[in-house]
Amino acid sequence: MKVINIILASIIIYLGVGSTCFAQENDKALLERVDKVYRLIPRDLNTDELLQKINEVEKYVGLVIDSIESKEAKEKARLIQAKGLLWSLGSYVFETGDKGLKDELSKRIKGVDLDSPSLELLDDIDVANLLNGYFRLFMPDLSELDRATYVLYNIKSEKIRNPYVLTALVSTLKQNGYTDAIQGVIEDIELCSKTESTIQKAHELKAQYYPVRVGEMAPDFEMEDEFGKMVKLSDFRGKMVFIDVWATWCTPCRGELPYLKELEKKLEGKNICFLSISCDKDVEKWKQMVKDEELEGIHVNTGGDQTFMKASGIKGIPRFILLDKEGKIVNLEMTRPSQKVTLETLMKLEGID
Repeated sequence: MKVINIILASIIIYLGVGSTCFAQENDKALLERVDKVYRLIPRDLNTDELLQKINEVEKYVGLVIDSIESKEAKEKARLIQAKGLLWSLGSYVFETGDKGLKDELSKRIKGVDLDSPSLELLDDIDVANLLNGYFRLFMPDLSELDRATYVLYNIKSEKIRNPYVLTALVSTLKQNGYTDAIQGVIEDIELCSKTESTIQKAHELKAQYYPVRVGEMAPDFEMEDEFGKMVKLSDFRGKMVFIDVWATWCTPCRGELPYLKELEKKLEGKNICFLSISCDKDVEKWKQMVKDEELEGIHVNTGGDQTFMKASGIKGIPRFILLDKEGKIVNLEMTRPSQKVTLETLMKLEGID
């Protein structure tokens, strides 16, 4: 008991709470007090110590909220208080499975309405922490995408739900790649969202992670050439496109350059263009090699944009890709310029002449 009192006293001293008067502080400073106090609660307490600690902190938070002047700030403080409870007491309940503590927490956050417009007072991170804390405690079996679906259908405010849902999409895509479950959430977004930018962002994420297949349109992109001009893949519609993904530091890539130049000469005047996409981070070194080696064709640099690379499933270079006149993929793993079969294949393409 002595230890818990020392811990509590330390927090009170740290926060400067020697009295119950906060008259000299503005609402913003008081909100920061509410947010900070829950993060200072130790995680290594037993059940009784934790409850004592929470009770003391709640009394302190009550005094702070009473000192807040504006109605809007008071409401925001209560939401931050609920978030704090979910991540302090809630973490303990989640780890221990203590039913008594879970019931106690349920009573303390009983007034929290996830569909309340008041949640718009919080920033996106606080909203996510509040929702995730709630889901972790009361709906522990929901996956991240299930949570996103719940939010889409149960929270009316798009300001609240859209950032949460898009963040869940990004997180799941990074972990698992594109799946049917992802497509399901994107379809739910199309049904539920009236915000065009959110729907567009969902489709951009799909394009970024969805593995394109032969016969499908290649994902469009805009990259800068060696002269600083922006080039789009769609600029070459009407011509077949032979794409070379390479880098100056890649020895096999450089080994293909003489053969690529030879291939370009043999197909000069044909209905095909050659597009070389550099992955170089050192842009100046790339530009210099294009100049020194007198490389032909169109040359662009990714500029760090990995959309085309990820969508095309490119994990190693060199990589050669062939597109038809409409911009559809003919071959995602085209043979190299150094192989005789490459020229033979290109010469047989319908519409090459």
